[in-house]
Amino acid sequence: MRTLHLYFARELLKTFLMTSVALTLLVVMGGGVANIFKGEGIGAEEVAKVFAFLTPVAITLILPVAALFSATICYGRAAADNEITACRAAGINIHRLLLSAGALGLAVTLITYASWNFIIPRLLQQIEDTTRRELHTIVLGQFQKAKPLSFGKYRIMANRCETVEADRLPPDAPPNHTFLLLTGVSFIELEEQEVVRFGTADATTMDFDKESLTPKVRANLEGVRAYDSARKQYYEIKHQTLGPYPIPVPVRRKIKFENLPALLTYQKHPEKIPDVESRMGNMRRLVMAFVMYDEIAAHLDPERHGAGKYVIQSDTMRYEIAADAFKLDPEDGRPTLGGVRVEETSLPDGARRIYNADTATFELRSGLKPDTFVVFPVLKGNVGARRVPHVEGERLVKKDSLELQPAEFLSQPRLKAKFESIDVPGLLTGNFTMNLPPDQMKQIAKLSERIEQFEGEVRSEIHFRASYAVSVVAMVLLGATLGIIVRGGQVLTAFGISCVPVLIVVVACIIGRNLADRPKFALLSVAVMWGAALFMYVAQGFVGWKILRR
Repeated sequence: MRTLHLYFARELLKTFLMTSVALTLLVVMGGGVANIFKGEGIGAEEVAKVFAFLTPVAITLILPVAALFSATICYGRAAADNEITACRAAGINIHRLLLSAGALGLAVTLITYASWNFIIPRLLQQIEDTTRRELHTIVLGQFQKAKPLSFGKYRIMANRCETVEADRLPPDAPPNHTFLLLTGVSFIELEEQEVVRFGTADATTMDFDKESLTPKVRANLEGVRAYDSARKQYYEIKHQTLGPYPIPVPVRRKIKFENLPALLTYQKHPEKIPDVESRMGNMRRLVMAFVMYDEIAAHLDPERHGAGKYVIQSDTMRYEIAADAFKLDPEDGRPTLGGVRVEETSLPDGARRIYNADTATFELRSGLKPDTFVVFPVLKGNVGARRVPHVEGERLVKKDSLELQPAEFLSQPRLKAKFESIDVPGLLTGNFTMNLPPDQMKQIAKLSERIEQFEGEVRSEIHFRASYAVSVVAMVLLGATLGIIVRGGQVLTAFGISCVPVLIVVVACIIGRNLADRPKFALLSVAVMWGAALFMYVAQGFVGWKILRR
């Protein structure tokens, strides 16, 4: 038996290696990937490096197919040459001849599972690092094609773009950073897909920090002329810094490309999923808005026995707001004040001013710094202002609306303390007792649903890799068994027949992964994937013990 096993193992490995090489060349040299990278502006040298990384990935993906084909060919030829008949005539149990095929299938199973969970994620990380190093070149190509650069809430275009050479950089320039100089710059700022600010700049320096975990870009604008559509104000400033903001790379890792330890971490702590982290900013904003509305109501709402005054303070201004009437929007909880009187005090010099308005509201917007939010008091209707003490001859000017100087949310002690006492991640699981307004509840429900989809993707990816890898042994054994049954005369037929169960496994895994996006089908998706693997072993058992024995 040792001689027979070595003989079949040698024939299997010879066919397996030749098939693997042929299929790998076919997959890697297809040209599609090269066109993608060239289209993104990556040079030929970097594309060659990417191909070097992709080759092991392609080999891993085609190993199960190569093993199945080699088992079908090898055992089919042995049956056609009456070698199987000779072994049976010698009293050898035919099932023992499948040991070599089983060993090959087990080896491919281990290689496939290890590759998907460790090798491929590492190689894709190297591919991402390669594109990260060429990020400025990609952006340069975008500007040359008159395409805007999107980062954060900004969109920037430029008439001319060039790389800043090392000898032109200032001495204090950060090491391992790359700089682009833009001229003829125009930009827009978006807030919830609406343009809130747009303008131009004489020149802009783009600072690419490619050493951090997520590539970031900072834009230093010189000679800025902009219009704030939200506040209806035009302004000019000499210098403005935007960012740093994370910038996407053409090849970026997704959940399906993460390694097994990362997937297990995401399964236990969903809030650490990269896409979930980006959505947690929206969740924080919703909670901040609720805290702000509730705090204002606690001070101004007569039904809650408030003091009748609410104080908000920025770095330079202090506002004491009083109102004769108060009501809350039943949909989003936003407070609206009536008969408003605001006392403004300048902190540097103590100058005072009194504002009067028909109504007032409060808005929470994103600040200029990343992950910061500011509170805007907005006065509307017959807005008037006068200095205190009153200056004789001062003319009272009325405005339809006026936005007071914003104050950073977390710089308000009471707002900060109340916000930090709330378990924001707990909102995603429904572990909260706050009576949120309907609009905020709907938005939180949407975020929770999307995050549950990410959790489903993590769970399905873990089970997909395991179930498909486990089914490889049955695939190879089934291919060898069918090769013996058809006696090699119809090897391609046997290979085609053996591919049918493989197709069933692949389709079942795809269905299972799609079902995982829906929380109510979470268990069903896992059952579908593992059911397909079980089906492969049942099929092999039936063919091997029933049909092959006859």
